[in-house]
Amino acid sequence: MPQELYKRSPMRILNQHLGEGLNAGEIGVIVAKPGVGKSPLLVHIALDALLREVPVLHVSLREAVDHVRAYYDEIFGAISRAGRIPDRAAAMVTAERHRMIHSYLDRGFEVAHLRSNLQMLDEVASFKPRMVVVDGLRERDLPDHLPALSTLARDLGIPFWLTVRTRSSGEEEVPESAWPHVRIALSLTPTGRTVKLALVTPEGRKDLPFLLDPTTMLVLGDEQDEVGRTRLAPRPSDCTLYSGGANGAEALFGEEAEKWGVHEVNFTFDGHKQARTRGRYELSPRELAAGDVSLVYVSRRLRRTYSEGSLIRRVLQTLWHMVSRSQQIFVLGHIQEDGTVVGGTGWSVELAKMWNKNLWVFDQQQKAWFRWDGDQWLPGTPVVESIHLTGTGTRYPTEEGQKAVRELYERSFAPRVSK
Repeated sequence: MPQELYKRSPMRILNQHLGEGLNAGEIGVIVAKPGVGKSPLLVHIALDALLREVPVLHVSLREAVDHVRAYYDEIFGAISRAGRIPDRAAAMVTAERHRMIHSYLDRGFEVAHLRSNLQMLDEVASFKPRMVVVDGLRERDLPDHLPALSTLARDLGIPFWLTVRTRSSGEEEVPESAWPHVRIALSLTPTGRTVKLALVTPEGRKDLPFLLDPTTMLVLGDEQDEVGRTRLAPRPSDCTLYSGGANGAEALFGEEAEKWGVHEVNFTFDGHKQARTRGRYELSPRELAAGDVSLVYVSRRLRRTYSEGSLIRRVLQTLWHMVSRSQQIFVLGHIQEDGTVVGGTGWSVELAKMWNKNLWVFDQQQKAWFRWDGDQWLPGTPVVESIHLTGTGTRYPTEEGQKAVRELYERSFAPRVSK
């Protein structure tokens, strides 16, 4: 990675502790619970190789290709802003020229199929990766896939990095059965509003001497906010608002986005009425299914009952697409005594909690912003820190709610625009 990009990249310190890193045919794993930051850290590792012009195949088991690209845009933007790279466009072109993304979202993952894809890429596209990253394995998948992946890595003579979703509640460990196939293991553990990174070996674990921002996986430096996050204000033109374009809060977030030059993606589906169609994106039945959830589970999580009607199911699926693509979530609504948010919007809040997103709710009754710190709602003043954000909430914004959204954009972007 170019030196000017290293300012807060975790690779700067991580490479010092990994020595020569993975050799040809070896496997590294990143283990963590859902939502802690496995995918962003994997992207950091891939970008470190791509910007050295090392071809990388990114294999996603749980996300669509455009979602993976969004991760790269997010992480590269954060790195380049921290390092103040003079020619971001040229560096990103270098990365994209050496990157290929494959998604197994629509089908089951088999190592034999991946082997065939690699052969096809070589023969048809003249693309021969020198690193493969596989994102989305579960701990229970390892006995079936890890031996075959290890064999494939050795046969190709290239390193593989894998993410593994664990189920433990404490510090993440590598299953004993994995060690014959794993050369390097990294563990991510949330610590309030930061993330701790550890190097794991069969003999134990070594916590590395830095903390990571949970949104970007950048190393936390001196320029931090009141909850320990590094503030790196993005340019409005780099940002994308993911929303649904519905009457009320979503249309309000969109209107303000357009004023400031923020891009919009407004998800919809057949039969859904939108008040705002800038950046309209109609989700296909297959795409909606990717965000499918159990209404019984939603009802239990939000402590309320939903009917099994198709409209509410598709609305919840759409919220999944909005939140999953974003690192920051902004909501207009009302926080109840049990910590949930009123209405169907409450599901976007619960998703953001589960995935450890940077989550803010403007409570229209209390007339104040509150952030979720992992355990409780705390008052604060948000700014846009991510280039991928969600804006959603009630269909009935109050005057205070409308003002809160306007001032959010002004606080975030006015200093950048005036420069």
